[in-house]
Amino acid sequence: MKQNAITQAIGALKLVPIFVNNPAIVSRATMIGASAEAVALLETLPAASAELIEVFRCVNAVISDEQTAYVTPTRSPEYPYGAVIADSEGHICAAAMGKTKEGLAELIRLKLLPQHEGCGEDAA
Repeated sequence: MKQNAITQAIGALKLVPIFVNNPAIVSRATMIGASAEAVALLETLPAASAELIEVFRCVNAVISDEQTAYVTPTRSPEYPYGAVIADSEGHICAAAMGKTKEGLAELIRLKLLPQHEGCGEDAA
């Protein structure tokens, strides 16, 4: 099975403590080979993909376990990231576009807060 760039890099990094603590178990050549292969794969990963991973990580951190985050690049230079949050039944709970990954996550977090009755109304 072919590993993706991130999985390959994680595997190479996991070899480091084994090599440091027990150099007889993992050879120097194995360490160099694994890390070179991981670097080569990571270099093929488009920058936009790595950005979206970070956007997903930020947005996913502010939603509940029953919700699923979908993130996407947008065509808007002012708001380059978009997200849609769905519940376990597939119903949309929130959607937003953001200037930054952190800003998008915050917008989603705010949209998912329970709405209070009378919110936004003028006082009588």
